[in-house]
Amino acid sequence: MKLLQNHKYSKAAAKQQLAAYTALLSQKSTLSEQRDVLPFFKKSPDLNLLICYHLPKMRTADCFATEFDIYGDFKADLIVGCKATNSYLLVEFEDGAPDSIFKKKSGKSTPDWSRRFEGAHSQLMDWLWKLDDMRQTNDFRNTFGNSSAKFSGIIITGKDMNLDNQELERLEWRTSKTSVAHSDILCVSFDELLDNFKHYISIYK
Repeated sequence: MKLLQNHKYSKAAAKQQLAAYTALLSQKSTLSEQRDVLPFFKKSPDLNLLICYHLPKMRTADCFATEFDIYGDFKADLIVGCKATNSYLLVEFEDGAPDSIFKKKSGKSTPDWSRRFEGAHSQLMDWLWKLDDMRQTNDFRNTFGNSSAKFSGIIITGKDMNLDNQELERLEWRTSKTSVAHSDILCVSFDELLDNFKHYISIYK
């Protein structure tokens, strides 16, 4: 399994990476996971660490890895962790488009969940299952600190979605009610992520 990379957060570097992220969102009407998103976050370690603050219980992120191999069966786009609390956040990036989460169908007033969103949700559940299955191995303990390490997941997808009230309520209900073996699965859009980055940079040194 790929090793976690230790990294000390730099506010100055985070501001530079934030400027690049802001430019990416303003220059692209939609974001491709493979062409835009993954290459950007591979070179943005300080923003990677900030993603962890979507979990209030995580103190300070100090390690991460991109394309994190999960025992040869799966690969997470990103993992961010706090070694002091043995808490980790698994990140699944998807495309950023107006219909990344909901797909409207003719003749139907309520849109369906998109296939990519459903697929991302299933991937996170598989990652959490595999990690839970490997808890008692030496490799797990060496990588995550102990066999009681805690994991959560987040799907980052969608851009300029302009969701209506019902769609927002459906998404909020699903994310607030979804927990796998005490592991939360969250979801934010790339636009929300930009606002959150600005907030986190303003309050964390």
